[in-house]
Amino acid sequence: MESRSVEELQQIAVDVACFLHQQRAERIRILRVREMLQISSFFILASGRSGRQVRNFGDAVERHLKPLHLPRLGIHGRDDARWFCIDHGEIVLHLFDEESREMYDLDQLWAHAPLVEVDFKALATAAGEQSSTALDSVD
Repeated sequence: MESRSVEELQQIAVDVACFLHQQRAERIRILRVREMLQISSFFILASGRSGRQVRNFGDAVERHLKPLHLPRLGIHGRDDARWFCIDHGEIVLHLFDEESREMYDLDQLWAHAPLVEVDFKALATAAGEQSSTALDSVD
């Protein structure tokens, strides 16, 4: 099993957050928990509007991450999909419906963890510019 740097892990977490944003997940946050836990570096929190949407987000992220060969240590809550947790060791994804997110309140529980800032609007704009540049070069 290959060891990844914190920077590489953070980039993977940001990539997952951006992917979730594209999938229309809500309230996406990346928490850097490395200094507080010995077993993980980043938590990604995101919400969906229904259990079905939460399950679809989780399944889509798993397909998205497959080429990276991240070890999956556990998966919990897929069947009821109110709180769907996918544990990749250094990166743990927590997907919730809104009711479960409020009830478990991991945002408050881990409020002291540094937040990894992601500017989704800027990234979407940059991706749009890259797409139009690629289309321009086809002419």
